[in-house]
Order: sequence, then structure tokens, then C-alpha cells
Amino acid sequence: MPEIGATRMGSTTELGRSAAEAENEQGHSRREKDMRELSTYDLIAVAIFVVGFGCSGSGGGGSSAGGSTSSGGATGLGGVSSSGGAVGSGGISGATSKLWSMGYYASWAPSDYPISAIEWSGLTHIAMAFYLPQSDGSLKLAGGDNTLATSLIAAAHANGVKAVASIGGSDSQTGFKQATASGMAATFASNLVALLDASYDGIDIDWEPMDKADEPAVIDIANRMRKSRPGALLTIPIGEINANNPPDLSGFAAIAAVYDQLNIMSYGQAGLWSGWKSWHSSALYHTDSATPESIDATVNHYLAAKVPAAKLGIGIGFYGLCYTSPVTAPDQAFDSTTKLVGDGTMSYANIMANYYSASARKWDDLAKVPYLSFASAHAPDGCTYISYDDEQSIAEKGAYVNAKGLGGVIQWELNEGYLNAAAAGQRNPLLKAIHDSFLQ
Repeated sequence: MPEIGATRMGSTTELGRSAAEAENEQGHSRREKDMRELSTYDLIAVAIFVVGFGCSGSGGGGSSAGGSTSSGGATGLGGVSSSGGAVGSGGISGATSKLWSMGYYASWAPSDYPISAIEWSGLTHIAMAFYLPQSDGSLKLAGGDNTLATSLIAAAHANGVKAVASIGGSDSQTGFKQATASGMAATFASNLVALLDASYDGIDIDWEPMDKADEPAVIDIANRMRKSRPGALLTIPIGEINANNPPDLSGFAAIAAVYDQLNIMSYGQAGLWSGWKSWHSSALYHTDSATPESIDATVNHYLAAKVPAAKLGIGIGFYGLCYTSPVTAPDQAFDSTTKLVGDGTMSYANIMANYYSASARKWDDLAKVPYLSFASAHAPDGCTYISYDDEQSIAEKGAYVNAKGLGGVIQWELNEGYLNAAAAGQRNPLLKAIHDSFLQ
């Protein structure tokens, strides 16, 4: 979500942070940028393969659910049985909980996290990221092969987890605007419904960046899908709030009225912007003018905007942020030589393999997150300060969500949290912590 893509709500122009800088620092999907070109023909093949997999009384749809053939959209097809597919060997089945836990699965990096290795006990929902909206109302699946979505749906259902098709991702605003333009919106909506007919349980509208002017179209998409599939799950990621300059959130009550989940992309909270100091990727608490973002501050802004607590979720990044010299801890000044490395490079797997040591780990009891501190540049990226999430900070976030009466948590993205070289049973520590802290 952060480096490639946006929805960084409330840019701080008074601190020298431009809209373009804001757009490039938070949001879903940084690693997907080079893996966006699975053709619409292949998307249709995915749906056809789904039909061959089995049939279900819940998936059927009439001609109105099918995509427009002339637009190249996915055709509405019968679904896979929810019991179909092999059970993943990575963990026990998905947990039943009053809270949700939705992890984003990177379609362009399946080798980083084989479906068979997924720790389903830490999930109630899994989102295939991303289907990309096109100007003709059709959709393209970023990366992967034409059986990946089918395999993920089948494995999720076999483990009692709902499968969600995530639409958009970073830099998707233009595609969304074109797909929802007058004369195209009906075709686009029918192609979204076709994904539900292909056995997805829900649709995630990841419109990035989402400006105030985009809100009517965001609501219209939901209303169109509700008309065709009233019971479908509809979710939407929303931006972190900069406490120095909070945006107009007056439209979010209307968005919450038509979506089931509004999930805050609460990671990648820092940048090398004028007036800022070093900060954490996902601080739970504490803001000041030089470190103006935290989960608690953001949650309170959305609650004040009349977003129901039970529909509001927070986000946990399965990646971290690396600062170079002279920064060695949070809330420190940086200079023109400082570099900041984030999502895609600083995966949790990379942090644990190349940087972590017990002696380097510190705890920020104000922000309720860990960090690594090094006196000198630490290879391979020259890091002297790394912010990330671990089991302890996930426990703090779980306690927070429960205390505030919030709805759940998302993870960006699952593939980055898998420790493939670890011993069996120890390869999914973050998802196991999610299970213990959110789903018990």
C-alpha cells in the first residue's frame, strides 16, 4: 500500500509535503507495479476454469450478471462449491470470530507464499490483489497465472475463509474514473458481479488515491452491486489521517452506509518530508507536529465523522521502514543524505533474515511498537533504524481494537510475512499473532 500507491489522507502542505509526495507514500500495493498485465482474456479463462472446478447453487447468475462481451469483461459464470479445493497445509482452518482479519495476497508473487503454506487460522477473509479496472469497464488480474485465483478461492473455502476480489490498488484512480464514467458504469458493475458469480464472496474497492470528488462514484459502485447481489460483502480500504491537516471526512458516513468494512491502511506512516522527523511504520499512539500520524488519531477522526466503530478496521503491515544515517531511533532529525526504504524491500521476511537481533530490538512504549537500532550502517540496505510490527505490537493492536469496539484488521501483504526458511510451524509468526490477538 505505501510506496507505490496512495490514499494518504490529509497532506501537510505546511510541512512542505506535496500532494504528489503524499500519493507516493501510502496505500496498497507497491510491489505490484511491475506485475499488472494479465489480459482480460486470461481473466475470462480464470472464470472458465472456476466453472470446470465444480458447481454451486449459490453462484449462479443470469445474463445481467455477466460482463459485456463487447467490452472484454469477465463473463458471469457459476461458482465453485465452497467445499472445493485442497486444504492448505500451512495451518489450521480459518477462525470464527466476531472480528474480521483480511489479508491481501499478492497475485504477482505466489512463489513468495505458496497457497499451500497459508496460515488460515489467522484469517477470516483473504483478498486476491489486484484486479485492475480498465477504461472499457473490463478487469485485468495483476500478475499470476490464470489458475491462481481459482486455487486461492478453493483453498480459502476449504478452510472456512471468505475469498474477496480486491479491485484497484496503487495508482488506480484513473482506471476507476474511466470505468465508472457515464455510459461505462453499468458494464463495470456487471463485471464486478461476474467475479461474485465466479465464487468470490465479496468485492474490495481499493480506489487509490480516493479524492473527495471520487466519493459519489465509490458509493454508486456499491449501490449497483447491492442491487444485483444484495448479500455480497463489500469492503473498502481508506487512508491514514495526518493530524496536522485532517481532510474533509463528511462523506464517509454515506460510504459506511453502503460498505460492510472500511479498513484503514495504517502503515507506512512516515516519510522524508520537510518538518517531519523519523517515525514508525504503524504507530498505535502518539502524534505531534513532526510525527503526525498514528492509528488512534486516525480512528478517532473517522469515528467523529460518524463511521460506525463496528465497520471500521485497522491495518498491520507485513513490512517495515528502514532509515539510514543519522537516524537510529524514532523522533529524530534526518538530513539530505538520509534514505528511506519501505514496502517491497523491507518485508518482514527480509527484516528477520538480514537485520533482526535481540540486542538491536528496542520498544517504543509511547507508540507501542518495536524497532531495530544500529550504531552504524547495517547491510544490505544501510539501515540504522528499522520500524516494523511483531507479535508484541500485534497484541497491543488487538487489545486496542477490542477496547474501541472496532470491527477487525487487514494485513498488507501476506506474501511479505512468510518465513520460508524457518522450521515447520514457525513460518507464519505474524498471522499466528493475529489469530491469538484478534480471533481468539
